[in-house]
Amino acid sequence: MIYQLGKRFFIIICTVLLFFSCREKRTKISTNVKLLQTLDEKIKEKKNYENNKKKSIKKLKNELLKTTNDSTIYAINHQIVEHYLGYQCDSAYLYSDKNKEIAIRNNNKQWLYRNLLQRSVLLSTTGLFVESKEILDDIDPQNIPKDLHFPYNSAYECLYSNLIDYTGDDNIYGQKYREKLAIYYHSAYISMKENDPFYYLFLSHKNRINGNWNVANENIDRFLNVTKPGTRLHAIGSFCKAVIEQKLGNISSQEKYLIYSAISDIESSTKENRSLQELAIVLFQQGDTERAYTYIQSALEDANFYNARFRNIQIGKVQPIIEETYLNTINTQNKKLWTSIFFISLLLLVLLGTLYFIYKNLRTIKSSKNELSKINSDLKILNAKLDEANHIKEEYVAFFINQCSSYLEKFDRYKKLMSNRLLSGQLQKVSEMLNNKKNHEMDLNELYQNFDQAFLKIYPNFVDEVNKLLRPEEKYELSFGTLNTELRIFALIRLGINDTQQISDFLRYSLRTIYNYRSRVKAKSVVSNDQFEIKIMHIGSISVQ
Repeated sequence: MIYQLGKRFFIIICTVLLFFSCREKRTKISTNVKLLQTLDEKIKEKKNYENNKKKSIKKLKNELLKTTNDSTIYAINHQIVEHYLGYQCDSAYLYSDKNKEIAIRNNNKQWLYRNLLQRSVLLSTTGLFVESKEILDDIDPQNIPKDLHFPYNSAYECLYSNLIDYTGDDNIYGQKYREKLAIYYHSAYISMKENDPFYYLFLSHKNRINGNWNVANENIDRFLNVTKPGTRLHAIGSFCKAVIEQKLGNISSQEKYLIYSAISDIESSTKENRSLQELAIVLFQQGDTERAYTYIQSALEDANFYNARFRNIQIGKVQPIIEETYLNTINTQNKKLWTSIFFISLLLLVLLGTLYFIYKNLRTIKSSKNELSKINSDLKILNAKLDEANHIKEEYVAFFINQCSSYLEKFDRYKKLMSNRLLSGQLQKVSEMLNNKKNHEMDLNELYQNFDQAFLKIYPNFVDEVNKLLRPEEKYELSFGTLNTELRIFALIRLGINDTQQISDFLRYSLRTIYNYRSRVKAKSVVSNDQFEIKIMHIGSISVQ
């Protein structure tokens, strides 16, 4: 039981530690990504920082114009050389030469020693190691003032540090330079007091070269605490911190402090730098070839500007590898891009073909819809006409059934009446019945009245519609719900009876009389004669929406 509880507790503890470890790692990576983005922006602003550097130097040069005192001129020249020391070596040499002349002219050994030590650092920084060593070897440390002991040891430290960087420490010469470097680290360290800004930097160097990396790390942290970001000293301290973090296996921290160092180098416009070069190598190893290429190019640009042959050689060892890998990456990306463009183009062609096919089908469908719509419209018109014809047929079938029934009934009455009179011998009465025109006219009038009633039942607005086609003074009025002869002629035309002979037979008028009636009505019309009967045919038509 206790064993199981202990096992579970151990698993929980390990899980929590793993979680926080991963979280810390993600936080560091996230921080580095943001710092890299900041560095990218700083590289783009390099010219602005250079302009600030130039303004500071110009200000010092303007001060030179205001004085003729050698002591003041020497001090200003010394500051100008310090500004140029990490920025532009040729100008640094120029003002260093001027200070050497002033020291010799004034026979001031302290000025001369200070100038020579500054020049030695300048020479070793630019890769002129022999010349730098000759200057230092010619100086007797016993003769130099006490306040120059640190610059003297620091100049030697700079020389052997650069020699190790140049040759590497994995050979006999590198080991020899390393031993010398340890001596000068110690000598520089003991020549300072604890409140000196460089005290913890050289104490860190001393512990580092003796293998005390954790102590060296604490020392460099104390040095960074007294330096200001954006200065050359902060860049140097951050670079040393990155070296220690690498040795301790903290690659993420190494990268972070290389970024800090590179940012400070750019902000202080220090062209003689190392951090951007080393950062490019770290990023290259991590697979970030694009940034590695950008940074190594920027480092090479700085080295060329500074005219540091030493740095050019260092960069030249790694630049071709990074450049080749970067170009291969670009070529691979270009191949992928062209492949993507090919497939996208192919898909685009397929899409265009599909769109054309759809467009063509849509046009066909639209055309079919138009044709179908036209057919539907025609069908509606036809149906309307059929409905109208059915309506007319129904009304007139009923009308003629009634008429036939009425005439059959009358015929039966006449037949019985005539039969009775013939049987009774009333021949005179039979003759009168057969020749009675009044009865014939009454039958016709009844026929026409029934026709008028049936027609007006189908077309109740017929007379009003006809009047619309006539001049105002020629309009007709219905009399007792019956049509006159002219209206009756055009009523028959509206029913589809266009044959003049049929109209003549029905109305019991001659052909000429029918023609005259038709012409008379047309003469009263406000439309042309050709259009009049067409308009009559449209009266009462069932409209189609």
